[in-house]
Amino acid sequence: MRGGYDNNDGFVPLDPTPGVRNAFIGNDDHPSYSDQQISEAFAAKAISDIANSPYWSQSAIIITYDETDGYYDHVSPEFRNKFADGSVLAAGPRIPTILISPYAASGTISHRYSEHGSVIKFINELKGLAPLAELPNERNAVVLGEVKLGQKNLGPSDDPNNDVGDLTEAFDFGRLLGVKPPIPASTAAFSAAQISTLPHLATPNYSPNGYTNGACAAIGILPTDFPSWTAYQSGAPIDPYPANVNPRPTASPGTPTSGAWIP
Repeated sequence: MRGGYDNNDGFVPLDPTPGVRNAFIGNDDHPSYSDQQISEAFAAKAISDIANSPYWSQSAIIITYDETDGYYDHVSPEFRNKFADGSVLAAGPRIPTILISPYAASGTISHRYSEHGSVIKFINELKGLAPLAELPNERNAVVLGEVKLGQKNLGPSDDPNNDVGDLTEAFDFGRLLGVKPPIPASTAAFSAAQISTLPHLATPNYSPNGYTNGACAAIGILPTDFPSWTAYQSGAPIDPYPANVNPRPTASPGTPTSGAWIP
């Protein structure tokens, strides 16, 4: 799924600042020109269309991101190998990945190490395809890398013999085998009104300071910034940002605590 610098639904950010409304109407979730809620609407519409189609019973929707944009991660990056100059080539900070399917292991989190190549590894497993890592040139390169450089992970990450996950743990095998009922399409679908009403699933006046609006509570997810549902409802995060932080200084110049700043 690919969005862009614009959106086909005519959505505008909730921020009333003209500069923000002109500059952040993209729907592909890139922070420099996209609005998060517009991007969520784009994804929700595509997912709902699939859930409401005849293809739901055969679907596995994988949502992930191409990079972290430098966000902090308290878990150290996974070491993979080294460049020719000896510098470390690591997997980098973690990124979110969500699987949506009638056969998903719902309400669970996988702790298996995976990366972008895991999506390809899953497709290989599902369709019985030959991994890139097993092509003759790639296999020879892996052997040379181990012999000459002492490194085992220089080939494509879809190698079935490495430790990279293939996403199969994200599925409930009871559902795949028909022992348990599949997840109904209604669980993955949203109404047109829910998709187009920004912010999504929000409860008016949910917190006094704008930290939360009830949307996470509506889908049963407590963000890690809040130690309890009481803290979430009152808008009391563990790590509140400084009062003077301006999230969009170019589009909305000024200081939030000045008394004249429009958000």
